Amino acid sequence: MPEWIPTFTLPNITLTETIESQGIALVSTADPRLAEICNSYPAFAKYVASFKTEFGRSVAPSFILCHQDTPPSFKTVDALAAFRDAVSMSVIPYSWARSLRHGGPFGGIFYSNWFHIYPWTMDKNYEHLVTLTLATHAMDEVTRLVGQSSPAFSPRYLDMNAVDQTLLTALLERWQRSYRAEMPAHDDVALFRSLNMANSAALLPAGPEATMYDIGRSVALWVSAFEILAPAKHQGYVAIYDLLRKVEYEISELSGDTYQAYGYSQSNRLEPLTCWVYGEIYHARNDFLHGNPITPKRLLVEKSDRAPSSYTAPLYRLALTGLLDLTWRKPWPPKEDAQAFGKGISDRMDFKHARWKSSEPLRRSTPPARQSLSLRPSEHSEPYCDHHCQHRRNRRP
Repeated sequence: MPEWIPTFTLPNITLTETIESQGIALVSTADPRLAEICNSYPAFAKYVASFKTEFGRSVAPSFILCHQDTPPSFKTVDALAAFRDAVSMSVIPYSWARSLRHGGPFGGIFYSNWFHIYPWTMDKNYEHLVTLTLATHAMDEVTRLVGQSSPAFSPRYLDMNAVDQTLLTALLERWQRSYRAEMPAHDDVALFRSLNMANSAALLPAGPEATMYDIGRSVALWVSAFEILAPAKHQGYVAIYDLLRKVEYEISELSGDTYQAYGYSQSNRLEPLTCWVYGEIYHARNDFLHGNPITPKRLLVEKSDRAPSSYTAPLYRLALTGLLDLTWRKPWPPKEDAQAFGKGISDRMDFKHARWKSSEPLRRSTPPARQSLSLRPSEHSEPYCDHHCQHRRNRRP
């Protein structure tokens, strides 16, 4: 009997390398552990081979496997979903940061729909298909299945160059600590609640019918993800400002207390640029949820020509940086040991690379020189979403 157990199927991504933590792994169809399961259970092999796009093109899905000897808590739905969320949030903010910096989509994974979990899986005896969701409890035959990736989400390859490995390592360490504990620490529970909210916020807000209201809902979910990280009884944005101030930006435009962030118009207190950006996002969320007027004039940040919602994912990565204290603290090897010293430099650069990628595009969101909260009016009557919706500017009904 195979030692590894397949749990969730992700039909929209194909891995080039395994993502693994002790006792749990996200693998491709080429992984020998999955091949062993297919060889032992022909019905499971049929299940794996059944996946196609809506146009009939073959798909090689990815699978979350658990080792049979892992603690029972690792095999719960909560733990498996949290593992998926940790991977998702180590990819999506990084993709957005690279797109914002270079000005194009570059085939990245920008929405958590790519990490969608397929509702049908095999039963524990590998004989029948079962589904257990909030909507449906059902059983069917494997031979009748036509497995599909999500419509209009072409399956994409996920390699480690597209993963924020510094963040992923930290999140999986916390995952191990949280789901091994009989009573998880409150901070760990809050972290994975926030990641779950962020994974929902990162869904594509809508299909071809997307409006500014869909963008507003997405922004509201992102702000909730932030607030769960650092809960506060009053003025929740202040706790997030505190997290963002903890980050070592190493970029002059971001490191100084230069901008008047939301909530400080009376005190004239100045904050780093990242706090100003979060304040704008927080302010937009309040307008949306409280029923205040929302128009396209509210949608473009001066200079960057971007919607505030475009910055939510990279900014969330920076808030996680402050929360998890992702600071390089390893001692330097002696300079006399050239090989070890060179590796130390390389390791430090790798550690800081994703943080720099996440923070660098934010300097393009600089507000007006007078440091007010004003947003640049849009000349268009239709909402600006992101690079996937830019065509809407010139579209006519």
